[in-house]
Amino acid sequence: MADEVVEVSIGADGTVAMSVRGVAGMECLTHTEGLVELLGGDIESRELTDEAYAEQEEEQQDRLWH
Repeated sequence: MADEVVEVSIGADGTVAMSVRGVAGMECLTHTEGLVELLGGDIESRELTDEAYAEQEEEQQDRLWH
């Protein structure tokens, strides 16, 4: 299992960027929910990685076959 990593960068203008690695599927959203709230709760944009979608597609395919 890969290490779960949440990387937070705060720019000089106060903007915050967050990156999550090693978390399967859409669980990254659950893992960062509390941190987002602590940082103000406002999200201007969100980009999900291919890993998030790939894991979700595998889970959906498993459900179709069982």
